[in-house]
Amino acid sequence: MNSSFWQVEIDGIDKLSWEQLVAQFNDATICQTWAYGISSGKKISHIIIRKAGEIRACCQVMLRRIPFFNIDIATIKWGPLCIKKGEEYDQELLVHSIRAIKEEFAIKRGCLIDIEPHAIGEGKRFLKRILESEGFRINPIARPYKTLKLDLTPSLEDLRSNFLQKWRNCLNKAERSELEIVEGKGDDLYQLFLMIGHKMVIRKSLNKALIHDIQIYRQIQENLPDEMKMKIMIGKKDSKPISAAICSALGDTAIYLFGATDKEALRFNVSYILQWKMMQWMKGIGVRYYDLGAFNPEENPGVYHFKLGVAGKMGWEEIFMGEYFGCFNLSGKLAQFMLVSARFLRKVWTWRLKLRATN
Repeated sequence: MNSSFWQVEIDGIDKLSWEQLVAQFNDATICQTWAYGISSGKKISHIIIRKAGEIRACCQVMLRRIPFFNIDIATIKWGPLCIKKGEEYDQELLVHSIRAIKEEFAIKRGCLIDIEPHAIGEGKRFLKRILESEGFRINPIARPYKTLKLDLTPSLEDLRSNFLQKWRNCLNKAERSELEIVEGKGDDLYQLFLMIGHKMVIRKSLNKALIHDIQIYRQIQENLPDEMKMKIMIGKKDSKPISAAICSALGDTAIYLFGATDKEALRFNVSYILQWKMMQWMKGIGVRYYDLGAFNPEENPGVYHFKLGVAGKMGWEEIFMGEYFGCFNLSGKLAQFMLVSARFLRKVWTWRLKLRATN
């Protein structure tokens, strides 16, 4: 890393410049935005990799201190960004990026590195080999992000024909239901989404922590620049908001983040028309892929089959790499032990609450 051919820059960029830089990468997501990084009061750090003076990769790192131990956990969510628009995976660039992150945050600062890479396709194989060769180890307990993806390059007519027949029938019914669709990025629409989401959590007896997560994204939305803000769509019947959806589109991929439905919305299949309208919006802004969001067929089969209907015959299942830990000193190993223990206790507590609710 001391070669003049490759240079590493730490925390030498401001918010506006970071947002402009992130927009240059195909593998950019909302998780690497400045607004996401500072949510919930987190501290952030930024690392930039240059090759012969040109920026080739970058990564936002969220720092969280373990109370009383003076140890930081360096969390990387869907980074580093290594694929500039018009370029392909560069294995040499990936090696330098991972080594730079390891050197700065593990070796110099003594952090535990907790990284969830955004690599897909062939990139997963390359990055897995690089991480393991640099001493990172996968967390076998963490469940990797699993989604359904769809290529949006076909025409809208072909995309609609691709929906599974039952899903398409539900869309046809929604289009005959005289629904009003309101779309935008403002906080007024986010408040409507929260209202519908709160009702859904109560109706389905979902984990109330979900509302907290949605509130965090409301804060993120407020801090995002306009061109990076999430798209919000609200479905109304007789002027009453009964269904909502939120998507984020950065890089070459749009991601379905949240959906909420009132009980009344089920009669009119409002969520179907919101999906279709979202896809039309994605096509309009030139997004290449649609990531339909995480799913769990065992815990929520209804959501899985809904997303499967959107993906249709052309969609495919994508399983991300999962979570990797980088522990290269005593402080990092202590941080890993404490982090894993805290997560285990949280799962036990959640399980007890669910058990209590069913009795």
